[in-house]
Amino acid sequence: MSGTASVGADEAGRNLIWDHFAAMHSVVQGATRSGKSVLAYAVLVAASRDPRIRVVGVDPSALLLAAHRRGEDDPLIHLGTGDPDSACQVVERLVRLMDQRIRLLLERGLDAVPRDVHREAFPLFVIVFEELPAILSWLDSEDQGRKPGEKFAPRMRLAMGRLLRESAKAGMRVFTIIQRAEAATLPERSQYARRVSMRVDNRASVELLMELATTDDVDRIMALGPGRGVIHEAGEPLRFFRADFLEYTGYRSAVLAARARDAAQEVVSSESA
Repeated sequence: MSGTASVGADEAGRNLIWDHFAAMHSVVQGATRSGKSVLAYAVLVAASRDPRIRVVGVDPSALLLAAHRRGEDDPLIHLGTGDPDSACQVVERLVRLMDQRIRLLLERGLDAVPRDVHREAFPLFVIVFEELPAILSWLDSEDQGRKPGEKFAPRMRLAMGRLLRESAKAGMRVFTIIQRAEAATLPERSQYARRVSMRVDNRASVELLMELATTDDVDRIMALGPGRGVIHEAGEPLRFFRADFLEYTGYRSAVLAARARDAAQEVVSSESA
């Protein structure tokens, strides 16, 4: 229950540690079959196993976040592409939670939520945007013919921008997953202090996300094999790594097991009260 987990190993054989409590938002890019999803599985399983962390967000595929739902109508998870207003409401609710936490910080004279404050009743939120460009494209298509005040995409962009700029101090971590980085579909990219690239076929996308990469690094990233990638965290050098393999069925089973544990603990706590 440390909030950290090894999700792979770097070229020196050192564990690649993912600390969800580190005050940084994360973005992972990778082409189809690059291993991007495998890494996301490992990261989110680690989050699910810590009862102080809650995984939430928007998932148009309905695959990545389905197992994390707390009931069929979880107000902090949106699945699929059937209800654009619901997707926006999820992110707007998270903004309201952020604002409430920031007010608490001001009242207590703190500049960030302390790590040891997080618990089930006051979780650290990992806010997932699965395939963000697909989310924005979907909302843009839904906005065709709508009046300016009725459009969904501006609501999503506004709420997400606030989360990226302000939520780290409030105990919230944005975790964005994309196929390739583009300026138009990766707003506020300067707010991502943890950046990961698996194989990407577009040189400009590698250079946009991995600003410290040399020409040789970019060539190498574009030729990476499945499950291999490079990570850059603020203030650290690039580290090439191999992600631990976890297939979808194992991911889903691990998350559901963690949810069952949490539910059982809630029952025990309720009976003890």
